[in-house]
Amino acid sequence: MSVAASSWALARPWSDEPRREARFLYGIAFWLALIQVSIAASQIVLAVLLCIWAYRVARGELSFPRLSMNKPLALYALLSFAAALVSFDPAMSLHASRKLLLLMVPLMLVSSVRHTRSVETLVLVLILVADIGALVGLWQYFFGELGGIDHRIHGFMGHYMTYSGLLMSVGIFAIAGLMFRGSHRAFFLGSVTVIGLALVLTLTRSAWIGIIVATLTLAFLRDRRLLLLAPILALAAITVLPRGVEQRLGSFLTPDTSGMDRIYMLESGMQMVANHPWLGVGLNMVEDVYPIYRMPEAPLRKNPHLHNNIAQIAAERGLPCLLAWLSLIVVTFAASARAFERARHDPRERALAAGALGVMLASFLAGQFEYNFGDSEFQMLFLFAMTVPWMLGTSSEPNAPNVPNVNDDPTDRES
Repeated sequence: MSVAASSWALARPWSDEPRREARFLYGIAFWLALIQVSIAASQIVLAVLLCIWAYRVARGELSFPRLSMNKPLALYALLSFAAALVSFDPAMSLHASRKLLLLMVPLMLVSSVRHTRSVETLVLVLILVADIGALVGLWQYFFGELGGIDHRIHGFMGHYMTYSGLLMSVGIFAIAGLMFRGSHRAFFLGSVTVIGLALVLTLTRSAWIGIIVATLTLAFLRDRRLLLLAPILALAAITVLPRGVEQRLGSFLTPDTSGMDRIYMLESGMQMVANHPWLGVGLNMVEDVYPIYRMPEAPLRKNPHLHNNIAQIAAERGLPCLLAWLSLIVVTFAASARAFERARHDPRERALAAGALGVMLASFLAGQFEYNFGDSEFQMLFLFAMTVPWMLGTSSEPNAPNVPNVNDDPTDRES
C-alpha cells in the first residue's frame, strides 16, 4: 500500500482547523499509529494527550462531553477500583488499576474530533499502519521461519494474539470502507487482502471467528445477496490454505488441548465467581488463585487469565462490574446502530459507522475465546472504535452551520 494511494484523505487533513486543534489531532493520529507498533511509545503519547486535554477542559477551552456511555463507563471504573482495594493482594491490583485511565480516551476523542473527515483520516491512519504491519507479518511467515503453531507471526507486536486482534479490528474498518464508502475501492480491497492474509496466517481462531461474523453481518447490511458469495469464497479459500491453517480449522470440530483447557478455565472461573460474587478476587489475581480452583482434568496448572472477557471480568471484579461492562457494550452497540441508520445518505459516515459496529461485534465474539479486553493495545483500539458513533454524532464539516455542542449526546440525548 502506498501513501499516494490514500492521498485523498491524508492531504493536509486538518488545514481548516485552528493551529492548536490541528496539532492535537495530529497527536491523536500519531498515537493511533503507534498502537500497532509500540505499546510503550503509544502509552507515552496518550499520557501527554490526556494531560493536554485535561488542562484544556479545566481552562474551559473544551467541554466535558455528556454521553450515554458515561454512566456505565464510570460504574465499571469505580467497581474495578473497589475490587482492587479488597483484592487478595491490594498492592498488585492497585498497580494494575492504572489501566483504568484508558477509559478517559472516549471523552478526549469526542470533545476533540468534530468532523467526519477527521474521523475518516484517523481510521485511514490505522489501516495504513495495519497494511505495513501485515506485510511485516507476511515477511516473517515466508522468510523469517515463523508460521508454525508454536512460532506464529506477530508483526511489530510482541505476541501473536495482540497482533491478530489488531489486524481483526482494523481489517473490519477496511472491509466496511470497501462495502459502504462507494469510492477508493482499490485501496480498501488491497488493504483487506493483505490484512486478511496475515490474519489467516496468525492461526488465531478467535480473531477468525470475529472477523468472519462481522463481515457476514456487514454484507447483510449492505446487500443480503452478498451472502450468496460466502460459500463460494470459503471453498476457494480452502483449496489454497496452507496445511497449518487447515489443521487449525480442524480443531473447531475436534478441540485440541488449548480448546479443552478453555472449557476447564470457564469452570474454574465459575467457582471463583461463586465464592467472590460481589467484587471478585481482585485485578490481576486470577493467575495467583487459579491453582486453587483448577479442575483436576485441566492440562495446564497455571493460566494468566481465563481466556474469556465475561468470565475474567466477573472473576476478578465481580458480577456488578460485569453488568456495568455489559451495559457499556449494549449502549455502544445501540449508538453504532443509530449512527449507521442516520448516515444512510452519507457514504463516508455510513462506512465509519458500519466499521465501528463490525469491530464491536467482532471484539465481543472474539472475547468469548480470549481475554482481549485485558490487552492494552487492543483495548485502546477498541475504545477508539466504540467512540466512533459519538464522534460522528458531533461532527460537522468546517464552516457548516448549526454545529452541535459536544456536551450533547446526539445518538442518545437524555431528557
